[in-house]
Amino acid sequence: MVITALRTAAALGFLAVTGTASAATLLTSDAGYTGPGLHIGSIGDPYYLFTGGPVALPGGVTFASTTTFSVIGSGGYGLAGNGSSSGPIIGLNSSSDTMTLTFDTAVASFGLGINYAPTFYGTPVIAAYDGGGALIASYDLAALAPISTPGGLNAFAFRGIDGGGTAIKSFSLSGAYIIASASREAPPVVGGTVPEPSTWAMLIVGFGFVGASMRNRRTARHTA
Repeated sequence: MVITALRTAAALGFLAVTGTASAATLLTSDAGYTGPGLHIGSIGDPYYLFTGGPVALPGGVTFASTTTFSVIGSGGYGLAGNGSSSGPIIGLNSSSDTMTLTFDTAVASFGLGINYAPTFYGTPVIAAYDGGGALIASYDLAALAPISTPGGLNAFAFRGIDGGGTAIKSFSLSGAYIIASASREAPPVVGGTVPEPSTWAMLIVGFGFVGASMRNRRTARHTA
């Protein structure tokens, strides 16, 4: 009953936001979910791989991004008021770009563990497209299904899209510092290891530079 109500409300919200009728629905729980998951494997470990792709992920999924500073792998990623993650994740290091997962075989629905930096760091949007690249549905998560994990460490909430009878060929995440994990419903962990909120703006901008410096140090050791 609760899940059905949530999906109905999400569908109504989609109509209100876009003005376009759609049989697709926003998924906010993995209860009964039978679609594929996100599998990152060992890509990027023990540090991030900074890339715009395309990168083939396990399970017949290809990752691509409109910025070469998107990340795959494990490492510190600040989410401002929503805490932080240590991976393994895919992460968008920009609020004006898009990450896309394209499936070798189209799927009826797709969902995964998601989190994002809230408020003034952008508007987190997920979207699904058919085999011809036409939009099936898109949802503003902050407006329709907000995620709140204050002080959380590796905390994610399941979000996804059911195509409503239209096969989904690709799934995108955009508009914010947004990450996705193989973990669907990791519980938040609150503790002293999470930096104070005042430091998050610097961390969000700076984690890419930390990864770059790690690579530079490894290169220097090899050439010495």
